[in-house]
Parts: sequence; C-alpha cells; structure tokens
Amino acid sequence: MTAPKIEQAGGTPGEFQIKDLILDNENPRFGELERGAEQSQLVDLIIEKFGIEDVISSLALNGFFAAEPLVCVKKHNGDLVVKEGNRRLCACIVLSGDERAIRQGNFTSRMQKVWQDNGKPKIEPLPVLVFEEEGPEARAMLSYLGVRHIAAAQPWDSYAKASWVARISDETGMQVSKITEMIGDQHSTVVRLLEGYRFIRQLIEAGEFRPTDSQRKGRGSVAEYPFSWVYTMLGFKAARDYCGLTEGVRPDPNPIPESKIENAATVVATMFGNRSTGRSPAVVDSRQLSSLAKAFSDSEKVSLLKSGRDLETVLDLTKPIETKLEENIQEVRDILSDLVASISENPPPAEVAKLHLEPSVKARSLSVDLAKRLKEIVDREFEKFDE
Repeated sequence: MTAPKIEQAGGTPGEFQIKDLILDNENPRFGELERGAEQSQLVDLIIEKFGIEDVISSLALNGFFAAEPLVCVKKHNGDLVVKEGNRRLCACIVLSGDERAIRQGNFTSRMQKVWQDNGKPKIEPLPVLVFEEEGPEARAMLSYLGVRHIAAAQPWDSYAKASWVARISDETGMQVSKITEMIGDQHSTVVRLLEGYRFIRQLIEAGEFRPTDSQRKGRGSVAEYPFSWVYTMLGFKAARDYCGLTEGVRPDPNPIPESKIENAATVVATMFGNRSTGRSPAVVDSRQLSSLAKAFSDSEKVSLLKSGRDLETVLDLTKPIETKLEENIQEVRDILSDLVASISENPPPAEVAKLHLEPSVKARSLSVDLAKRLKEIVDREFEKFDE
C-alpha cells in the first residue's frame, strides 16, 4: 500500500527552531519502558538503538531537505511534539550542539567538524506541519501515520504497531474495524496484535510477568521478550480456552478473566522462562508453539509444564502406553542387536567387558520383567475368553 502524501493529511505548515521541538517519548517504536523518559535520554536511546549516522551525515553534507517536513502535534500547553521525524530531529539536536545531546560529546564534535568542513549547510529553522491535538486534523494525522508505519514498505515492528493501535483505540474511541479500514488491513492483523498487546500488558500490570525476567529475548521496540510469540500463541484455540479468552472484534482492555490470570502467566512462563525463579523456557523455538498450545488442553501435560519440565519431556512422559511400547521396544531391540553384532566382530578388552557387565545384567533383568508383565496381561485375556 502506498502512503498518502503528507500534504493530503492537512496540518499547518510552519518553521521552528530546533530548541522549540520536542522528541516524542510516547513513540510506539521506543517501547513501553521509555514512556516518560527525559529528552536527553531519548537522544541516547535513538542513537544507540536505531542509529542516526545516515541522517546526520546527509544533514552535515546537504542541510535539511525542506520538502520532507517534520510532523508535530501541538499540545494544549503549546508544546510541539514530533510524531514523524524523531530521528531527523535527534540528528539536528546533535549537529546543533543542543543541550539534550549532553552525553554525546564525542559524536557531536565529530559530526560538527564534518558539518563545518562542508560550509555548515542550513539545518534550521526546520519545516514542520503542525496538527492540533484534537479534532479532524488529529484524525487525519493518525490515518497518515497508520498507513505510513503499519502498511508501508518499512513498517514498525509488531509491538510498536500494537502499541499504536491500542493508543488510537483508547484515546479516540475509534472502533478497531475503523482502524483496520484506515490502514488497509485485510487479514485481521490489527485485531491479533491488539489482543496480544492487551494480554501481555494485563499480565505486566497484574505483576504476573516482568519483561526483564524473560530468558527468551526479542527484537525491536521490546527487546526483553519476543512479542510475536504472544499473539501467535493466542491464535491457537487450546491456548485461548486455557486463558479464558473470548472472540471479539475489539479485544477488551483486560481480555484475561481474573480467574484465569494464573493460567495466562503459566503460558507466558512456558514460552519465555523466568530468570527470577530459575525456570527455563519449555520450548526451544517458535516452531514448537503449536504443540505447546495443544498441551494446555491436557491437565496432565499442564501439571508437568508447571513443574518446570520442557515440552519434549512432557510429551514423552504423557505418550500413550501403546505408543511407548511400539517406539521404545523396537529401538531397544535395534540397539542391542547392534551391540551384539559389534562385540562378535570386535570383542572389547576384558576390563571394558567387566565394566559393562553389571549394567547389561540389569538391562536383561528389566527386559525379562517387562516380558513377564506383558505375558501376564495376555494370559488374563485368554482366561477371560476361556470362561
């Protein structure tokens, strides 16, 4: 989908000094942990997490490209918060020596030298499109940002998208169906993302999940855990039923019933582990999520998962006896046949034979015991038939 031209989104064009513009500490790309961060912290975050080398190099050589204005929201108190172009504003902050780049001294000095060597091409005042915080213009800007970052060629990651959708839904009351229509979502992606976001936020706020405890790392705006695993897991009916989730066009802000909070926490713990308790994840990678989800429909498997067993062990322990006999007896027989053949062809030294004699006798004893038990079952069946 092609994003609409920014001029079509409305807004009042203007020019402002760098010091008058504020980095957005609610930018979905930054993740939840950066909400409320100071401006200097956001400068550090943007540089360290996203990088501005490409942008600042272009500014130092060519100045600010006026045809690509920043997009700002004018708050009730008059503050101009950048909603589109935070990396560009950050680059200008560094290049101009703004006090918000206080911890970027070496980087600032290096880039300012490049800028000066190229005649200090103009970087301010910056071209800006200003939108009011409320009203038709605000809705037009939301539409533009949604298309640009959720449906464009270089979109936000899944958590940033989900955070954005949640904010739009909460702050404007816009129906999810309208949001999906606004950004051209034809595959219910928005609904899945929003539900996953609400789900994990509810657990965090209830104190049932701490992102820093996750032993499985994520990427992008939430590096503590893989957010994509959350909404993937919630796509399986067995997991949904275990967590008490209902179907709906607009996921509830608290989708997990109070009585199922512990269950939901168990699902997350099996996926991500828990650093505080020393629990390891029950799965190795995302390909096991469907099997993990199915396990939540079986109380015996759930009990084993809660005890900290990994999924592979749980599935092996809960196999039907018919399957265990079929798989294991043949495997043991093959192993023993191979050992007998190997010893016949290449007998080991006496000390090696002595070392393994006792374990082999115990194995024989177990084999005899198994055969005896199976025979007893068969004999009882024949006795019933004779009666």
